Amino acid sequence: MNSLKIILVVLVLTSISFISDADTASKNKKESITKSTPLNYGQQITFDSKILGTSQVMNIYVPENFDQASAHHTYPVIFVNDGHGMQFFHALTGIVKHLSEVERMPKSIVVSLNDTHAPDIYVNKKWSGWTGVDKFEKYGQPELYIRHLTEEIIPFLKQHYRANDHRTIIGVSGSSLFGLNSFVQHPEIFNNYVFLASSDVIGMGLKKGHTFIDAMAESLSKGQGTREYLYFADADSDLEGGDRYKQNLAALKDKLSVYKNESFTFDIETIPNENHYAAFLKTMLSAFENMYPQKLWAPKYREIIKQPGDAMTNIDNFYHDLSAKYGFEIIPNADRWNNVNNLRFISGKLLRDGRVKEAINVAERWNLYQPQSLQALLTWAQALEKSTQYKQAEKIYQRLVLMAKKQKSARLPEFTLAMKEVSNKIHG
Repeated sequence: MNSLKIILVVLVLTSISFISDADTASKNKKESITKSTPLNYGQQITFDSKILGTSQVMNIYVPENFDQASAHHTYPVIFVNDGHGMQFFHALTGIVKHLSEVERMPKSIVVSLNDTHAPDIYVNKKWSGWTGVDKFEKYGQPELYIRHLTEEIIPFLKQHYRANDHRTIIGVSGSSLFGLNSFVQHPEIFNNYVFLASSDVIGMGLKKGHTFIDAMAESLSKGQGTREYLYFADADSDLEGGDRYKQNLAALKDKLSVYKNESFTFDIETIPNENHYAAFLKTMLSAFENMYPQKLWAPKYREIIKQPGDAMTNIDNFYHDLSAKYGFEIIPNADRWNNVNNLRFISGKLLRDGRVKEAINVAERWNLYQPQSLQALLTWAQALEKSTQYKQAEKIYQRLVLMAKKQKSARLPEFTLAMKEVSNKIHG
């Protein structure tokens, strides 16, 4: 056998060995998996619209532990629409989940409206990709769609998901048309408007030769409506596409500046080192920081309870002021993972510091907000016991034991023993 044949035989044998090893590794990997569970971050629903006479598909995300939270929790809704909404839904829910859980924005519902309708849109020679096109023809039934949104979808979200009246619309590139039309024609629907990659779109309009820039200024001149905040962002690379994009943004800033006040404001930003769609994450982080500044949304509970007066009252006062600023009820955070800024930690701290009466108030409120929490009931009962309110403590321990049985908690023996010990203090 010559040397070439020997080499070929060695290569074949080596390849067979690699394939065999790979098959074995794959088999071992599968054998090592004992359970596989999908990770769900939202749900897709099909809504039968009587107004539109057809079904509408939507993606919906609700805050973690939504089912365990009490009815006191209501949530703002963040809408993102059309194909861009579907594409960025997962990224958006991840940002909202993280920021809300570290108390940098309110816990919110995210809804992707997967098929919004639009009126005739005149290009006004502002879209380089559509040379010679005068307008985009009307899609669907735009006015009926607005009725569908306001008379069907929003009430549905309120009834089934505890949505409140604070709403944000996010539009990306061509999907911005729905949000821009809403800003101009229906200022009562949304509070916040966030647009990415829309510097060309704002040069288009509902009338020939009349841009969205003009229409937005005219709409604001008639009254603010519910509009509170407007945000535009473009990747720096997009703005290299022509001076007309920069001119559009400059005109927008000039025309809207006169309407800036304590109730309505706007920001226009360029996202550095990014391109068209890749700028989405940075855009959302910037927009949410502008809407919910860290200095307002990151309270230090330990500092709040150092102030004169009752601890729970001081915490309530902070959130009362925050609620007044944003126009919807914002309540204290009952619990947070690995963090001290919540009622769970504060109730325990007050108890350890000997501020027992205040600990009782905070633990009771914690239970009100999270009625299925075993730890909330336990802390409440312990605080009552420490204050020698044994009969009240016994009642809470009894509730705790019943709930632990229902939840099949491994801590049931611990709770049962604590209940017996406080009963002995009462009955001897």
